[in-house]
Parts: sequence; structure tokens; C-alpha cells
Amino acid sequence: MSNAEQIEYWNSKVGETWVLMQERMDLALTPVTSALLAAAAPQPGELVLDIGCGAGETTLAMDAVVGEGGHAIGLDVSEPLLARARERAAALLSEAEFIAADAATWAEETGFDLILSRFGVMFFNDPGAAFANLHALAAPGGRLVFACWQPAARNLWATLPMTALAHLLPANPPIDPLAPGPFAFADAARVATLLEAAGWQDLAFHSLPFEMLVGEGDDPIASAVQFNMRIGPAAKAVREAGIGDAAKTILAEALQPHLHDGQVRLAGAIWLVTARA
Repeated sequence: MSNAEQIEYWNSKVGETWVLMQERMDLALTPVTSALLAAAAPQPGELVLDIGCGAGETTLAMDAVVGEGGHAIGLDVSEPLLARARERAAALLSEAEFIAADAATWAEETGFDLILSRFGVMFFNDPGAAFANLHALAAPGGRLVFACWQPAARNLWATLPMTALAHLLPANPPIDPLAPGPFAFADAARVATLLEAAGWQDLAFHSLPFEMLVGEGDDPIASAVQFNMRIGPAAKAVREAGIGDAAKTILAEALQPHLHDGQVRLAGAIWLVTARA
């Protein structure tokens, strides 16, 4: 997708669905968020920019740390998700600011001590130009910290549903692995080249395997099926193919072996990337 297509996509019913799934997603990504915040190490008084902030989980966490002397700004292209973020900020009496903007070109403020992102940087149509723009927004010595997915083969949460449903889905042409999308930054060497060309220094890539919680409650399997029918690669494929009823049965069977102690968890792996301006 181009940036324009991404903006249209995230302002469609997809954005509304992610609002409904906000609590589930934040819970599923708890290990990622904890690692991201630890690596970012925000300090009181800092100016922080959150790229692809979504419903505001990481922005609000940053704002709580930087305090009255600092400020946290969240950027996103999805108006539905930003509306949810503002609701959460109001409930928490947070001063975090949420702006509808494309981070690839936004330049309303500079001097950021910290720029971070939880899965918001892999969708740029021109990632080199976008990282150069982010570099221009950073203060001298400013930190960049983001999470991006490792290859799909290490992310069972993405591959299991698609594999289970493959016989019901139409054949699609091969996907360009470098095209904007969840796994566009799976190749750490490519990402390093992009960052260095944009002026970022002191790069480090930390591998973080984790387990994504996709189902729990009174009926963990039904919960996990619902999760996969609304979020992730299978959700879009099922919707476009019109195979919802059949998909539920097949997914329930495929997810059953991953039910342990009342929870369904699927393996995932990210790169936690750090750099300095």
C-alpha cells in the first residue's frame, strides 16, 4: 500500500475494529510494550514522539513518566484510533497530545529527545525518506527506539491462521517482502542500511521472542478464534473470501493444541531497534 492507501485503510472499518479490540491488543502485546519502554528509558522533562501511536498505549505510558516538565505527542493516520486515544487521555487526566498526521512528512515540531514506535514504522511507502524526516525531528543525540516484526516464519500468530485456512482461500500472487506491511522490516540488515543512510548512528538490534496471548476467559478457544477473525492477516483474507462460518470451525481446531492453563498463546518474535541522532 502507498501512504495514501494506508490512510484510507486505517480510517475505514478496520480502524473501528481496532478500537473495539484495543484492550485485547494491548494485553496481547504486553511483553513487547514492556521491553520497548525499558529500552526507551524516558526521563522526566523529555519531549517524546510516538509514531503510529494507535489507541495511545505507549504515548500515555511515556507521558506519565516525562511529567509536567515534559510532553508526549502521538502521531497516527487513523482518526478512529486517535479518538480512542484522546478518550483514554481524558480519563487519565493525561496531558499527552494526539495528532492526525503522516509521520513520514510531519514537521510541526522538532527537538525530540526520544522517538519511539510499537509497530508503526513498517508501513512507510518510502522508509528511507521517512527515517530521514524523523532524524530531522530529533534533538542532537536524540534516541530512536522501535519494535518491528521478525520474519513471518518466527511469528506463529500470523502464519498459523493463514496455513490452516489456505485450502479455502484463493491463490494470491507472491507478496513483495519489502513492500510496506507488518514484515517489511524483518531483514535487520536492510533496516540498518535504511537507518544509517538517514543519519542515525549507534544502531543495535535486540531479538525478543515472546508468546502472544490471543485467547482466554470462559472459552479461550472461542476467544482466540474471535481475535484471529478480527485482527491479523487472516481477518482480511477471511472477510474478502466470505468464508467466515467455515473459518471459525477450522481455526478452533488449529488453535486447540496451543491451549494451556486456560490461555491460548502463539509464538512471536520482534526486533527491538535502538539508534541515536
